Amino acid sequence: MAAIDQAMVSKMLNSTTSATAFTLLTAPFKVRLNSTASTAAASGTELVNGTGYTTGGQTSSAPFASTSAAGSAVTIPHTAILTWTSSGTAFAVIQSMDLISADPTRTWFGNFNGAPIAVASGNTFQIAVDAISISLT
Repeated sequence: MAAIDQAMVSKMLNSTTSATAFTLLTAPFKVRLNSTASTAAASGTELVNGTGYTTGGQTSSAPFASTSAAGSAVTIPHTAILTWTSSGTAFAVIQSMDLISADPTRTWFGNFNGAPIAVASGNTFQIAVDAISISLT
């Protein structure tokens, strides 16, 4: 289930209920993988750099998100599969992901179904095109 970062909620509420303009986020957006659960208040613990993962997350080519016909939902990544291949020592288990901007501002997060996900050395973890859905209702 995708959820929104608590600080982002505050920015959205303030921007839509006052004269304070919402500061636009900086592209590119990235998916960051974590070994612990993410919450509305805090990111999970990012996977360690190396062994097939690079800290800071991974992006796909623009456009990163696809809007729905109603405009209330997006799917990510929109243009390319996100892939991480474990090399050498296996990844730590994957528990959650955070969607972050280049600044980096954490916007949305989600804990994976069936977590923790273990990725053994030589195996690949992928997020398919349009596999993650984020919506407001």
